[in-house]
Amino acid sequence: MQAVRSLKQGERVRARILLPFTLVLLFVIGAFVLATYVVGGREQEAELANRVGDMEKLLARQIESNASMMQAALIAISRNEAIQRSFMRRDREALLQQTWPLFDTLRETNNVTHFYITEPDRVNFLRVHQPDQFGDTIDRATTRQAAAQRTAVRGVELGPLGTLTLRVVLPWYRGDQLIGYLELGEEIENITDEIRRILGVGVLVMVDSELLGPPLRDPTKRIKGHFNIPERIGSSVIVAKSIEQMPEALLQRLRDGAAKDHETLRIVEEDKEFHVTLLPFSDISQRVVGRLVVVHDVSGVQDNLYQALGMVTLLSVAASGVVFIIFYIILGRVERDALRQREVELKLTRMNTEHQKVVQIEKLSAMGLMVGEIAHQLNNPLVGVVNMAQLAERKLDAPDQLRGLLGEIGRAGKDCHAFVRRMLDFTKISCFELKESDLNNLVNETLLLSQRSIGRQVKLEAELPESPTILTVDPVLIRHALFNLLANAIQASPAGSVVKMGLFPHTQGGLPGWCLAVRDQGSGIDQGLFEKIFTPFFTTRPDGTGLGLPVVQHVAILHEGEVWAENAEEGGAVFHLWLPQTGGVTE
Repeated sequence: MQAVRSLKQGERVRARILLPFTLVLLFVIGAFVLATYVVGGREQEAELANRVGDMEKLLARQIESNASMMQAALIAISRNEAIQRSFMRRDREALLQQTWPLFDTLRETNNVTHFYITEPDRVNFLRVHQPDQFGDTIDRATTRQAAAQRTAVRGVELGPLGTLTLRVVLPWYRGDQLIGYLELGEEIENITDEIRRILGVGVLVMVDSELLGPPLRDPTKRIKGHFNIPERIGSSVIVAKSIEQMPEALLQRLRDGAAKDHETLRIVEEDKEFHVTLLPFSDISQRVVGRLVVVHDVSGVQDNLYQALGMVTLLSVAASGVVFIIFYIILGRVERDALRQREVELKLTRMNTEHQKVVQIEKLSAMGLMVGEIAHQLNNPLVGVVNMAQLAERKLDAPDQLRGLLGEIGRAGKDCHAFVRRMLDFTKISCFELKESDLNNLVNETLLLSQRSIGRQVKLEAELPESPTILTVDPVLIRHALFNLLANAIQASPAGSVVKMGLFPHTQGGLPGWCLAVRDQGSGIDQGLFEKIFTPFFTTRPDGTGLGLPVVQHVAILHEGEVWAENAEEGGAVFHLWLPQTGGVTE
């Protein structure tokens, strides 16, 4: 009857432990998912800002590059003697025959759309792209500035028919005599198409209709070549675009004049989401003639974010479920062991009450030691799992890196599972699983997991033999021991320092073997502490458990090895884990 009451009491203790543990796990998962969503949203906004900045830079570079190309072409044309002679004779037919092949080549290869040859008094002599139109006076700002400055002038101009054109005007000299002007132009729509191809964002160019000629101020007119998008949006007119379909909600915001320059709008329409930014656009006279509407379709990025959140949530729930089951099993075994001990204690209490109290204290101490060691060994890999899951969310656009990170998460989870399985057989821990393992790989895997856990505050380096180092060891326990040594070195080293791990052959007590050395850049170990650092629960840190180094010593003993520490001459401490060369071969 007493045993039954004890069993029920044990079940109540297990429930009291697992219920708060479960609530904490759920809270952590929820907070993690929420934080991931918020961070993902901020990263999307930052990415849009970067894309808008890249678009502005790319537009400026594209304009400068195309203008330089056209200026170089004009210089070559101006030096063509045959073209000069035909122009001097005012032979329009001969001049057209000589310049048309050049214009056709520039149009096909560089998207040039305009080619003017103009008299010194700025009266047009020949439009190569429209040979039937000539005789009018060219009064554009680029031509006026070229005439005033007597040098090449380049810039974007708004034409009366609503075309934004990049123009380059070159004064044409024969010796010291000004004989006319040469001009090439490219419509801005070609440049916006190139921006969409490179950056993947849509660009809509709108100009104030009051700056256009009288025919285009009529709202009933339609601009030819602009698909089905309305050519008028409020008081503006579309003159170029690199997006086929605009969201209706965005069009309505533009008509209402609610959108402001440099403001990022979030437009949701049906199952798509767009981020939109308006940028003012100036011509060669520094006059704001319109707006560039940059449209970024983030629907795919949002879907990837939601999928990643779902995957991370499932992984977190699965990992939490595994941890819950593990703790449930461990607590069950602990409770059963406690029940057996309690039965013995009940017999002993009849003989000596004070002896019962001593046994009870020893029992609780044993339970605390076991639970503390379990928590210590599981905490470090789980921290790495969480950090690598966060890093995996940031690598959504890099599947190869994402798969690598998920592989590391899986490997850490397997290590946790293997360790817990060892704890379930704690009374038989000496029967660990030996297998031939490459110490080089164990070191690299442990360094990678540690680096993911700590970020970039401390740099980790390894000095390993060129050929594989094969020893017959338990890889899970060795990896845990190395992880504890690295964690100890990282905590002792200041931010920005380097922690080094080396592997080299070493003979200990006449036996050949291999030594794993971890060197930190801390303040070293006080002489009075060397005899205490491997004592369970001894620690110099307020948040330490004092179990890390004793675990390393236990792993060394299981492998018939040794572990010791010393201070380096150049500063810091060095911990050595020596393993004998038994049962394996070194290639």
